[in-house]
Amino acid sequence: MSQTWTQCLNTLKDTIPLSQYSIWVQPLKALEDGETLTLLAPNTQTKDYINKNLKTQIKAVVNQHNKDLKIFIAIDKKPVNNKRHATPLFEDYTFDNLVLGNANQMAYGATKQIAENIKGSPYNPFIIYGGSGLGKTHLMQAAGHLAKAQNPNLKILYVPLMDFVRNITSSLRHNNIEDIKLFYQSADLLLVDDIHLIAGKEKSQEEFFHIFNFLFNGKKQIIFTCDQPPKKIKLLEERLKTRFSQGLNLHLTPPELEMRAAILLKKSQNENINIELTEDVALFIAGHITSNVRDLEGALLKLKAFVDFSKIDNSFISKEVVEAALGDLIKPQIKNIDVNDIQKEVAKHYALTVSDLSSKSRKQHIVLARQMAIYICHELSSLSLNKIGKQFGNRDHSTVIHAIKKIKEKLENQDIKGDYDLIKLRLANL
Repeated sequence: MSQTWTQCLNTLKDTIPLSQYSIWVQPLKALEDGETLTLLAPNTQTKDYINKNLKTQIKAVVNQHNKDLKIFIAIDKKPVNNKRHATPLFEDYTFDNLVLGNANQMAYGATKQIAENIKGSPYNPFIIYGGSGLGKTHLMQAAGHLAKAQNPNLKILYVPLMDFVRNITSSLRHNNIEDIKLFYQSADLLLVDDIHLIAGKEKSQEEFFHIFNFLFNGKKQIIFTCDQPPKKIKLLEERLKTRFSQGLNLHLTPPELEMRAAILLKKSQNENINIELTEDVALFIAGHITSNVRDLEGALLKLKAFVDFSKIDNSFISKEVVEAALGDLIKPQIKNIDVNDIQKEVAKHYALTVSDLSSKSRKQHIVLARQMAIYICHELSSLSLNKIGKQFGNRDHSTVIHAIKKIKEKLENQDIKGDYDLIKLRLANL
């Protein structure tokens, strides 16, 4: 930077309002060749503002430090490097690399539709929320990849929330907050990961509010990930809660058994893992690791390490090999569970009392819960059908068989299957 301009900046900082200085003067670059001082503006808007409102003051200050310099205002043709403000998209996080199932089908459809219609989507902002490791970031970044593929001229910015906070903090320290805001406001598609982490950070919330409004009013698409519905985020300003909730908020749930197995099979073929899994083995692993995609990936890496270090042939990865490799990750099979525990968990799940399960009520929701409890007792306990019937209001052998048959049929329904899986998961953790 020109030495003369450095001196001028110190003077200008004390003679014009700080807001003007930060937004319009500080971003200028200066080139000095002994006779002329060329001030380079980052864009036409800045150049026009300087010429109209500040050029006289700037000339006066320059004359104080060097009367021989002629002043020119021009536009900087060299692009500004803004890499420090955003993170590149992960190349593997595309729609092609996504495994679909009931858990993410709706979020997938919405995300893809938005990506294909960035400038005209009605779903703005779009927020994908749910627990850790369920693929929220993958979906969000897949939208970025698809939007960029369809329109290479789109400016797409991805930023983890804590990087945004660090950028705001740094800009406040260096007094260039408007530079950061202009950068984010230049996005056609803004992707923000873990937006819930902005809670309690007052200055970051204030600046994000202005950035959000600018983009929203300019019909620019905004996609967030969050660990909970925005309206439930504590220490989040009401005005942000209102804006976040006005768009489309979709819940991403843990993947079901078949989806978990499909994820394992797909990821096992990745060149960095490259191990052979049969569908039976994938289902075996998926049946024990039920939490999220990240845990499945961790289990797969651990299995690969075991296979590599034990020098086991890939084609011989059996359930026994999996048990040896993942012994501390795989819970023991649930068996001989006390009937009282099963009844308590089923009643709790369906918001009933244990006595409801033994009652003579024929209300549909009580019948479903009773049949579910009988089915799980048959599956997990060592009791005979007659003894199970006695635990449910002295019902007879044929009634127990009927209940088991009904639940087997109803497990084709994904909602019923979800109830069944969740109850068994809770029983496994007793």
